[in-house]
Parts: sequence; structure tokens; C-alpha cells
Amino acid sequence: MTLGRRQRSTIHPRWALRARRARTLIADRPHTAPLLQFYLAVLELQTAVCTTIDVSAWSTAVERPADGASPRLQLERLPVEVLSVPFAVFCRNMPDSAPTPVADAAGALTHAHAQRRADLLLSMLTGDDLATHAEEFDCEPAPLAFLPRAFLSPIAEDLAARVSAGTAATTSVCPHCGWPPLVSRLEDTPHTRGVRRLHCALCAEAWTFPRAVCPACGVSGDKGLEFHVDEGQPHVRIEACQTCRCYLKSIDLRVLGVAEPLVDDLATPELDLWATDQGLEKIVPNLLGL
Repeated sequence: MTLGRRQRSTIHPRWALRARRARTLIADRPHTAPLLQFYLAVLELQTAVCTTIDVSAWSTAVERPADGASPRLQLERLPVEVLSVPFAVFCRNMPDSAPTPVADAAGALTHAHAQRRADLLLSMLTGDDLATHAEEFDCEPAPLAFLPRAFLSPIAEDLAARVSAGTAATTSVCPHCGWPPLVSRLEDTPHTRGVRRLHCALCAEAWTFPRAVCPACGVSGDKGLEFHVDEGQPHVRIEACQTCRCYLKSIDLRVLGVAEPLVDDLATPELDLWATDQGLEKIVPNLLGL
């Protein structure tokens, strides 16, 4: 199980629509090019993870019994000592387009002891604070967090695709892996108009959730969500909670059907800046830390 040098422009078919959307947005919104070009390079690296690491042998070890328990996956059971070596290769192959803090953290991890990388992977999977790891590697927590998350995401996505979410379809965290939502989407179905689905920040799976409820604190009604639409990107809006002051973006596929929620979230950093100016905090930053 060794990750080789990534082959340029090779992206897993699973992410073809995300890659196509990123390239479209680079052309339509040139100011997003540095972010999205790096994202495309990360998709290539994640493709190498997907194509060289066979997760099927770990499915039984990390999956809960199909008894309705949620989350269905206990990813902290992954063999992080085994994953430490391909994680080092993933870091070593970080593209030139990586921001300097990410490149510096990748260099530190590449040359670190295997057990220290394994400990970092486990901390990411268990939700531990990475501040101590950041001190050990002499780097900032945010760029350090990017690396294990970017490496583990395709593994989590592969495992999540193999299991059913069970009956917990309206939980505020991912019923597959237990991570918080990154972004929501709105769409019509044959039976319901305006269905809201949340997308997981780690495994990218989506699940239904009530439209008027804050995923962070559960409040609805007059003290719950208020919405702010970007006039330049009418399919994107901020869903901000008046009670806990948390937010996430919502991508309305009824307005723009070709949008890809995970990519359109990355491509609207100006909305994150606006939200920060309003004293709002994102439920969880996206892969690139926004």
C-alpha cells in the first residue's frame, strides 16, 4: 500500500462533477482560481489515496451493527499505524500550489516519526484538539489540521458509501461518521419541495434535516435561522443562527442545478468574510480552512 507520485489531471470518477464545477468557477470567477486550483490538486492527491488503499478489509472493523445506531462508522478504529506511511507520502507529494503554511506543515510531517503521524491521524478522527500536535511540529493548528483531514476524507467517503445511514436521518451530525455538517443544499424531489440536506465535512455524505432548524444548537422559530442571500451568486445563501451565532452556507439547486455544494462553498470566500465580520462562526471550516 504505497502512494506513488500523483499523475497530473488524474481525478477519481467519483469526483468528476466536483472537478468540472471547480474548473467552471475558475473561468467564471477568476479571483477564486488560487483556491480552486489547489483544490483540484488535492483531488488528484486524494485520487491516489483512493486507488492505492483498499478500505474493504476495514469495513467490518469500523462499522457498527445494522441496528439503527448512529453514527454507523467508528473511524477511530482505523489502523492509523498502517496509514502513517501513505500519509507521509501524501504530505511529501503536496503540490507547489499549496499555501506556505500548509507546505511547511507537510514538510514537518513527511520527516516526522511514523508514530507521531499516527497519533495526529487518531486525534483528527477522535475530534481532539490539535494544538499540542501543532506545538510539536512547530506549525499553526489550521494548516496542520488540513493534512490529516484531506488524507482521511477519501477513506471516510469510501467507507461511508458502503453502509446505510440507518434510521437516524435527521440527526444534526453525520449519521455515517458523526462529523458536523459543512454545507447544506436545497432541492425539490418528486414528493417534496425544498428538501434540505446537510453534507458531512469529512465523508461528504448527505442526509435530510429540517429546513428551519439550526444544526449547531437545534433552535428554530423566531430565535433560529435567518438567511442572507448573495446577490452576485443567488444560489448561495448564509444560514445564520440568531441564538448560537453559528452559520453554514446553503446551495439552492433549484436556482442553479449544476452547482456542487462542496465546491460552491469553497468558491464563495467573500461570504465567509462577511459572516466573520458579523460575528458569526462557521459550524466547521471547509477543507481549505474557510
